[in-house]
Amino acid sequence: MFKKAQLKKQIKDYKLLITNIELKRDRSQAALVDSILSSTNPVQQDVEYFEKFNTEILEARQKIIELQSELNSL
Repeated sequence: MFKKAQLKKQIKDYKLLITNIELKRDRSQAALVDSILSSTNPVQQDVEYFEKFNTEILEARQKIIELQSELNSL
């Protein structure tokens, strides 16, 4: 029973982490969209931040899938 509660807490923590990272990613995404709309080259730092945050989100989602699978098997 403790293992299930622990897994549920970890899943909840990862979901919160994703929400926080998405907020950070939104800032760089807005800058990228602005550069596209104004037909200018995006600032390289915005591109790097977007890619970094996107990778972190994908990794967290994968971890949630793994934890959910483990929880379902209990």
